Amino acid sequence: MKPSLIFALFVFFTAFQAHAGDTLNRIKQTGIVRCGARTTANAFVASNGDGGFKGIDAEICKAIATAVLGRPEAIQIVPVDRGEGDRLLAENKIDVLLAGNVWSPARELQSEHAFPAIFYHSALAFIGHYNDAAASMRDYASARVCADSQQPFVVKTLREYNTKHRLDLRIMAMPNLSRAKELLYLKRCDLILERLEILHSDYFKKAPADVDLVVLPEIVRTYATGPVIRGGDAELFKIVRWLIRGLIKAEEKGVNAQNIEDFLNTDDPEIKALLSENQTTANRLGVDTKWLYRTIAEQGNYGDIIARGLGEKSDLKLNRGLNKLRRDGGIMDAPDFTE
Repeated sequence: MKPSLIFALFVFFTAFQAHAGDTLNRIKQTGIVRCGARTTANAFVASNGDGGFKGIDAEICKAIATAVLGRPEAIQIVPVDRGEGDRLLAENKIDVLLAGNVWSPARELQSEHAFPAIFYHSALAFIGHYNDAAASMRDYASARVCADSQQPFVVKTLREYNTKHRLDLRIMAMPNLSRAKELLYLKRCDLILERLEILHSDYFKKAPADVDLVVLPEIVRTYATGPVIRGGDAELFKIVRWLIRGLIKAEEKGVNAQNIEDFLNTDDPEIKALLSENQTTANRLGVDTKWLYRTIAEQGNYGDIIARGLGEKSDLKLNRGLNKLRRDGGIMDAPDFTE
């Protein structure tokens, strides 16, 4: 091997090793996990009235803070607008990017950041003026659809859906969602395509008295979403990945915050591994031995978090749908947890 190549490899791996734990070290030193989240609606994060936060992004951030720092309140919510989350992550102004990011092969392969695991599946759907004669999307053929041009994924999905179903929708690209909503209220557009979280949030709850809106039942597209971290943060990557898997496994095994102590003497090998105080694992991850036990004990299992963040205990009251466990008709599951 050429000396120049050896030197280049040495520099690369030295730089990677030095960078690998930077974020985790900063979190430990400051005692805060900085999470980038969308705050324009209570879809993702909002004040809970007691000085804290609620919403699915807040729930994910709290779970990470509980695992790493032992304190769910040790979070800082950093508002991010569409398109700027990647920049804030790259500039080390946030530790974790949430904000309902679309997780796809193209997004991951084109990004310098890392996607540890899927936390939930969302969907795109229409909101529009109520039509009591409409039985399907065919009854909205040729409708004017306002689309937020800041969201290329949404616009692309809308165009593909329109072509596939031959609806002759008139797509009107808006500079942002706020302008799209304004035109919807003015009845200059008939529909808006958006994320289900936003459609069921308070963002569309204060329509004028003469505007009767309804979220249409058709799901245009589902997509996976989850936390994003800087590429090269190997320790934090593993912590977040196995934290999410552990929360899902806890629900699969029926372990929650109320009964977790009942499982301490279990014979189930997966629950033993889930709740064990494994010093070797803790050392490799850079956390204490109670990191996963503590998170379940304080934040509950995956189902508990989804219920508070999106479901029946949240402001959104969304159907759990794909986010049910696989055994219950959804697609969420976790790999074997035995050591």
